[in-house]
Amino acid sequence: MVHSSERRSADTAAPVNRRTAMIDLAIAIAFFVVCYASEPVLDPLLRHGHGLVMVFAAATYQFMFEGLALLLIMLVRRERFSDYGFTWRNAGKSVALALVLAAVYDLAMSWHANALLWIPLRRQPAVHMSLEVGFPLSLVGLAVTVAAWGFFEAFFGVFFSRRLNQALGHNGRGWLSPGVVGFALFNGLIHLTVHQGISGFIGSFASGYAIAVIPGVTENAWGSALVQTLTNAVGKL
Repeated sequence: MVHSSERRSADTAAPVNRRTAMIDLAIAIAFFVVCYASEPVLDPLLRHGHGLVMVFAAATYQFMFEGLALLLIMLVRRERFSDYGFTWRNAGKSVALALVLAAVYDLAMSWHANALLWIPLRRQPAVHMSLEVGFPLSLVGLAVTVAAWGFFEAFFGVFFSRRLNQALGHNGRGWLSPGVVGFALFNGLIHLTVHQGISGFIGSFASGYAIAVIPGVTENAWGSALVQTLTNAVGKL
């Protein structure tokens, strides 16, 4: 007879070895690159759309970038979001650190722009499209926007950092783990390729670092989703 503790252990994810971690990371990056290759054609259409349908279309495209492959990998590996730090444990520390990092980021961006940049997602086209449809449908659009450009974009960073650390045999703890630095560089370089210049690289490196470092320091990833939401496309007061 199988005891309940044995059944629970059978349902949990098997440990990811270094080779598996590298394969998973390569798959996630490959999905990202394929979507990125289509951006010059699709992005202008999605950015200038109108209505809730276009909000869903843009959010779906963003989800293809940084969500779909990760969920498929999790399904195959029998993983849960809790395996990546999305739990109640240390959530307070994670959120507190996110607020501090978001404040530092916004102050730095405000200094660079010579204006107060403090409104999350204000420059995100999906937010503008959501507000255009009026209440209460606007709330649906805003929720979808936060899910796509907040949670899943942050989760991509958490996943990337965790898998890179696993591939290199690192425990992932600390302020300068390979996964944290690796994702910060990846995030910065991606934005550099879309002609955002050195300032875009620095800003994206900083936001990528904040996303990836929070689980490494607090062992909780909810702060990663929060800091991404608070700093993504931040706009003027």
